[in-house]
Amino acid sequence: MPSLPALDADRWMDRDSAQSRPSRSLSGMAVAARRAPKRLWRVAVTPPGVMTLVSFVCVLAILAAGGAMVYSSTVRQNEVNTLITQTEPLADSAQELFNKLSVADSIATTGFLKQGKGNNASQVEYSEALRDASEAILRASHGIQEVDSREMEITLLIQQELPKYITLVAQAQTNDRVRNPIGASYLTEASALMQGTLLPNAQELHLLTSRRVSDQQAQLVTPLWFPLSGLAAAVIILLIVQVWLAAETHRRINVGFVLATALMIVALLWASGSSALTWATSWQKVDGTVRPLQELTQARITAQQARTDEALGLVQRDYDERRQNTYSQRIAQIGEALEATRDDVDSPARIDNAREALRLWDSSHASTLYQMQNGNFNEALQISLGAEGDATSSETNFEILDSELQELISEQRDDLRVVLNDVRTSADRVTKIVTFLTVIAALCVIAGTRPRLQEYV
Repeated sequence: MPSLPALDADRWMDRDSAQSRPSRSLSGMAVAARRAPKRLWRVAVTPPGVMTLVSFVCVLAILAAGGAMVYSSTVRQNEVNTLITQTEPLADSAQELFNKLSVADSIATTGFLKQGKGNNASQVEYSEALRDASEAILRASHGIQEVDSREMEITLLIQQELPKYITLVAQAQTNDRVRNPIGASYLTEASALMQGTLLPNAQELHLLTSRRVSDQQAQLVTPLWFPLSGLAAAVIILLIVQVWLAAETHRRINVGFVLATALMIVALLWASGSSALTWATSWQKVDGTVRPLQELTQARITAQQARTDEALGLVQRDYDERRQNTYSQRIAQIGEALEATRDDVDSPARIDNAREALRLWDSSHASTLYQMQNGNFNEALQISLGAEGDATSSETNFEILDSELQELISEQRDDLRVVLNDVRTSADRVTKIVTFLTVIAALCVIAGTRPRLQEYV
């Protein structure tokens, strides 16, 4: 029997070796995996391993502190954007809604007292006020994010009740054209709906949105304490590590760590200074803007209420003591608001004009009331409504007062937006600078550690 070649004879050994090699490889990997923690520990407890681990902790602390500051500044920018684009416009829409509803009621009431051309002009103004009120409702509803919130409930209620008011006013005007006395009753019912349901809800909406604006503004000017403490902690860690390195390597200064510490101190001082400056200046500016804005808005609301109640007393030919006391309280509140905000507004002259118009309105009201008490209704009506261009009538001076208040409110809103934009710019600047400084500081730590590690090679 011929013998096999040596290669063929030994092939079974090659096959066995080839089959057994993977099993030995897997076994070796398992052994290596079990031994890896011990090897890592042996490396970690060596001077180079400890130095590497300490450097890694420093880099992690720097990046974490910088990341926290960047994240907080970014969140603040988003909050400012939300306040500028949603919350503050919603509060303004609520304020505008109240005023337009009040204007519509006032015009409907005073227009009911007019005849001829004056009544036609009042009808145009009344339609414009209702249109503006409807637009304000739409803007307010679009600005409300939570469907189940009280704000949305109020806007839906106003949308449901406003058509009822419009219908009652239309019935009052129709009956008045044919000299039917029942027109006054329809107007009284319409005004009661406005004063008892629509305006109180609109005022509540304004208060809710204004409070939200105030709360968000207070949060925006609060210093970022947590990320600032992170930057301070990173600086402390770097200082401690430098002392340890000096003792470990017998060198007093590590240039990389010194530069990293200096950069983190600059980042800490920059962020702290920016936060302190924003807190000091913006808090004062916000308080000097929001408080007058709220007081002037409330003064305009109060003026609208006083004028509507005054006109309704003429329609009903009844101005009793209760109504007069309410009117006097409202006039006093308006005067106090104008006095309190004079030094905080950009245009004190407008405050002076408003106060003079308020004084002339109150004087005209006193004359109107005197004529009514003496049974001279036509004279009282003439004093209250006045002829076109009459500078002493209640209507003329009320319109001057309302116009000045409206302009003052617009100016305060512009100032508020400037303050908010400054806060947003400051937050954006802090984000960019801290990001740059922390990244460079982390690289400096790595650069400062590398030469010391090479000494052990």
